Amino acid sequence: MANVNKNLVMLKLLLFTFYGALGCVMVFLNIHMRFLGISMQEVTWINSALPLFALIGPPIVGMVADKLGHYRAITIICMLFAMFLHVGLLFVPSCKSTSAEDTPLSLHCSSNKATLEVESCLSTCSRPLPLMSNTFQVDNCRLVCEEQVTIREAGNETNFEGEAGKEDTSAQFFMLLQPAHGTPQYLPFDGEQQVTFRFNESVMPEEEMRREKEDEEEHKEEDASCRYSLQNFLYESASYTNLSCHTREPHCQIVCNVTKQGNDTQLLDTSSCCRVTLWVYFSLRALAEMFSSILVSLLEAVALTMVHQHNGDYGREKMFGLLAVALFTPLSGFLVDSKVGTFGIYSYAPVFYVFGTLMLITLVTTFALPIQVKIQRRSLLKNMAQLVRTAELSVLLLIMTILGTFWGYLITFVYLYLEDLKASKLLIGLTTSFSILPSVPFLYRSGVVVKYCGHHYLIMLAFVGYCVRFAGLSYITNPWWVALIDTLELFTLNLLNVSAATLAYKLAPKTFVATAQALVWVSHYNIGRCIGTFVGGHLLVKYGHRRVFQGASVMAATCAAIYLSLHQLINYCKAQRSAAPKPQPVRENGNIPNGRYTPLAVAEDERF
Repeated sequence: MANVNKNLVMLKLLLFTFYGALGCVMVFLNIHMRFLGISMQEVTWINSALPLFALIGPPIVGMVADKLGHYRAITIICMLFAMFLHVGLLFVPSCKSTSAEDTPLSLHCSSNKATLEVESCLSTCSRPLPLMSNTFQVDNCRLVCEEQVTIREAGNETNFEGEAGKEDTSAQFFMLLQPAHGTPQYLPFDGEQQVTFRFNESVMPEEEMRREKEDEEEHKEEDASCRYSLQNFLYESASYTNLSCHTREPHCQIVCNVTKQGNDTQLLDTSSCCRVTLWVYFSLRALAEMFSSILVSLLEAVALTMVHQHNGDYGREKMFGLLAVALFTPLSGFLVDSKVGTFGIYSYAPVFYVFGTLMLITLVTTFALPIQVKIQRRSLLKNMAQLVRTAELSVLLLIMTILGTFWGYLITFVYLYLEDLKASKLLIGLTTSFSILPSVPFLYRSGVVVKYCGHHYLIMLAFVGYCVRFAGLSYITNPWWVALIDTLELFTLNLLNVSAATLAYKLAPKTFVATAQALVWVSHYNIGRCIGTFVGGHLLVKYGHRRVFQGASVMAATCAAIYLSLHQLINYCKAQRSAAPKPQPVRENGNIPNGRYTPLAVAEDERF
C-alpha cells in the first residue's frame, strides 16, 4: 500500500465530511417535498428553477476567489449559509392533505339532493379544502333510515319513527339526473350497479358555509368531514346540474361507497393552503442550492491545486468524499425508517441531524486546512471570455450540459419512482452505496485509468452507461434491482467527474482554475439539470416513468454514437494535417553520408 501523503490528510477529512453531508441530504430532499404536500408539478418546476437561481453564484464567487485569493474566508461564509439554510427546510410548514387512498368517501343521496362526503378534509390546513375535478365510481348502494327523522313542512313539525340503523341493500330506487336544459333522466338502480361521474370543476364544501354561522367552539368539536354538493357533473358525457334519489321510504336516504378513479390528480385542492409552504420552501432551497454550488466549485479548485502541489491523485482524494456519501446516506435512511429522533411532523429530522453534524466538522476542518491557490491579476471579466474562446473547453462544456440533462432527470425523479415501487428509506439510501462502492478501486487509481482510457473515451462511456441505466430502470418491478443498475454510476458520474475536472484543469490557464471548475460544474449540475428536470417532468406527467426512461435510453445511445464518430473524424483530420513527409536522406554517389538519419516519432504522454 502506498504511503499516506501527510500534506493531504486534512483535505481527505474535508472532502469526507463535506460530501457526506451534501450527499445524505440531497437524496431525500425531493421525497421530503412530497412529504410536505408539494405536488409533482410543483416538484418539477422547483427543481427546474433551482439550477437557474444557483447559476450566477459559482462563477462570480469563483472569479472573486481567483482575484482576491481569500479562499478560506469565502469558503467558511458560504459553509455557514449552506448549513443553516438546509436545516431550515426541516421547519417548513406542511400542507399535506389526506390522500385518496386512505380517505373514506361516500355518496349521500336524498329526494332533494346528493352530496359527496369526505371523512377528512381539514388535514393540516386551517379550513376545509375544495374538492378537485376528478372522476368517481359509485357502487354498493344501500337504503339507510335514521332512528328518528324530523320533517318541517309549512311551519309544522312531523316526527317519523323508523327502525334504528335500518339498512337494506336489496331495496330498489331510481336516480333523477337534472340537466341544465331539457327533460330529467331517470336511472333505475338496484344497489349492485356501478355509476361513474365526474366533476367539471373544483367544488367548495357546503359544510364550510354552514359552519361559518356556528359558534367557533362548537366548530372545533365537530368532525373534520366535509360534504360536497353533487352539482355541475358529467355522466356518460352529458352534463347535469343536480342529482336526487327516490325510494319507497320517503324519509330515508341512499348511501353508496365512492372510489376516486386515476392517480393523475389529488383528491383535495391544497393550493390555497400550500402557497406559504411552497414559497417558503422554494426560497430556502434556492439559497441553499446556490451556496452548495459555490462550495463545491471552491473546494474543487482547492483540491486540484493541493493535489498538484503535493503530487497527489485527484481521484483518490475524491474517493474519500464518495465513501462518506455511501456511508451516511443509508445511515440517514435507516434512522428515518426507525424514527430515531423524530418528533411531531418532523419525520425526516434524522437526515438533517446527520447533515448538521458533518457540516460542523467540515467547518472546523476548513480553519485548519492549508489553502494556497494562485491569485490572478487580470480583470475578472476577461478570464471567462478567454476560457470560452478555448475550443476544446467549449466542447467539453457542451457535452457536460447534455450529460447533465440525463443526470438532472434521474436525480430528481428516480427516488420518487423507487418510493412508488414501495422502496424503504434504507433502500433509497443504499442506492448511493450501490453506485459508489464499485467505483472505489477505479477512483483510487483514477490517474492511471484516465491516462490509459483518455478523457474523451471516458465521457463516451458515460453516455453508454446512461443508455443501459435508463433501459434497466424502465423494466424493473422490484426496487432491489436498482442495486445492480446503480453500479453504472461508475461511468455516468464518478469517472466522468474526474475526467471532466482534470481535462478542464489541463485546458484552462492555471490562474483561472476556480473559474474553469465553476463553468464545468454549472454546465452539468445547473444548466443540464434544469433542462433535464423541466423537459423530463413534463414528459413524465404525460407518458409516465417507464416510457420516459426508455426514450432517454435511446437518446443516450444516439449521443454516444455521434460523439464517437465526431471524435474519430476530428482525430483523423488532425493526423492528416500534421503528417509531414519524412525527410529523405541525401545520397552521395549512392551512399548515405555519416550523421544523416531519420528521427523517430515521439509518442504523446496521454491519450485524448
